[in-house]
Amino acid sequence: MEKFCLGVAREIITPEIGGQLYGYRPDVFSESVEDDLTATAYYFRQGDRKALMLSLTVCLIRTQLAAEILGLIEERFSIPRGNCMLNATHTHSGPNTAGETGWGDIDRAYCDKIFIPKILSAVQKAVDSTKPVKMGVASGTSLVGISRRELNLRNEVILGQNPWACFNSEMTVISFVGEDGEAVANLIHYGAHGTAAGLNHEITRDWSGLMVDAVEEKSGVITAYFNGPEGDVGPRLSNGCTTGDITYVRELSAVAARDAVAIYSNISEYSDVDLAVSEKALVVPLKKRMDYDKAKAMLEKYKHETVNANALIRRHLGDVIRAYDECKPDEECVHEQQTVIGLGDVVFAAFRYELFSEIGMRIDRAFDTKKVLSLSNTNGSESYMVTQDAICRGGYEVDMFLYSHVQPFADDADFHLVTGTVDHINSLYESEG
Repeated sequence: MEKFCLGVAREIITPEIGGQLYGYRPDVFSESVEDDLTATAYYFRQGDRKALMLSLTVCLIRTQLAAEILGLIEERFSIPRGNCMLNATHTHSGPNTAGETGWGDIDRAYCDKIFIPKILSAVQKAVDSTKPVKMGVASGTSLVGISRRELNLRNEVILGQNPWACFNSEMTVISFVGEDGEAVANLIHYGAHGTAAGLNHEITRDWSGLMVDAVEEKSGVITAYFNGPEGDVGPRLSNGCTTGDITYVRELSAVAARDAVAIYSNISEYSDVDLAVSEKALVVPLKKRMDYDKAKAMLEKYKHETVNANALIRRHLGDVIRAYDECKPDEECVHEQQTVIGLGDVVFAAFRYELFSEIGMRIDRAFDTKKVLSLSNTNGSESYMVTQDAICRGGYEVDMFLYSHVQPFADDADFHLVTGTVDHINSLYESEG
């Protein structure tokens, strides 16, 4: 059997001061740098099989931009784009690499000057530094996150903290060592929004930044954070909210660092692993688009909205009306491309959505002998993926789910993503024998 090899490298992707900080609205700009943003590449190889995972400390990556980057990676390094994962850690204190109605245009100058070149440089250095490694894994509980779907006394779901709602508290640390037992790299998986800094003016990786730094200091090697299902999970801030300021970043980072270092320290066994990778299209059903007259009536209400979700709803209504005017037919479903990467008994499953926490937990629970770590905001950005039961309550995430596309997903879209992912992983390992 060919040896399992890893190459890892990092580049700084901090933008120039004065650019938009993406995640809330278009008029928030940076004034200083709290900590540098990074692109960290993990290049896996076993025989002729190759895979790549990138941790990018930005909020979101537009799907078209992700496709552009994946194409460049495939062209330059002969790594199939279906074998790659570009994961955005979802800090709301970084540059605009997504672009969306209500949130501002993508910062194309930043992408061309810093973001894309530095990603390609990190991949090149990772490819050039491969060595045989063994892998160790440990998981533990961390209360860095909390459900942010707070239900108020008016029976409204607002962005806050809900201590009794579903939330996955599991944090996983994966560590790699060389054949000589020396540390090579680590990665951390957890699911929570990077909104501790709030409407700040500092560039920062948010709460996950100092956590990564702490594990690096403990281990002496490159470490990166990969964001899991965080659609309904906010940072557990001491102010009782889901946003704060830079002081809350420092406060929560200390908690995250303590937890991650403790989990890393529990890794006691390293073993050889096999690399498995697959890309497959998952079928997700759609509902019919909104009735024409209803869309026209709603547009009157939203026609002057220009910021955040209300602007997105305005655009959605206009797109619906245009689809009718152009006599476009409804589609029955979408085919959602998904990459899965298996490192022994640990499997990463990529999603372009901000997944609700429960979705990842349901996927993982379907397997007795494998740990499945779902990744949000990976290989693109296509809004939120909520659970069916959340739709009746509504709230910000549900609005994003319903109004991001001309035809909304079926109410049970989460079920189809769960079962499709489970089938995908099963078929991958059946093909591996």
